[in-house]
Amino acid sequence: MILILICIGLVFWVLYMGIRFYRSADWDEPAESSPDFGEMRKKEAQLLHVQDVLQEACDLGKLSKTALEEYIRYADMEITHMNTIKKDWEEKSRGRS
Repeated sequence: MILILICIGLVFWVLYMGIRFYRSADWDEPAESSPDFGEMRKKEAQLLHVQDVLQEACDLGKLSKTALEEYIRYADMEITHMNTIKKDWEEKSRGRS
């Protein structure tokens, strides 16, 4: 009997907390999307892997140095851009907290 009363009390408490949350939330505030950091890490790993493969091809004489340098410049630019996005998002998140 006491266990049933405790369970009923717990159910009412959960419902009460849900109603409180529902009333306190600002439902008109637009949703803010966050960057996909997992995808950014994956892309960075892919860029670095391709850079390693191209470096090996260049060492074997199958690729020109200028093509390798161009790819390295592109990869560095992309990685820097992704790191800037991540840094800006973290600063923005800290500012809201």
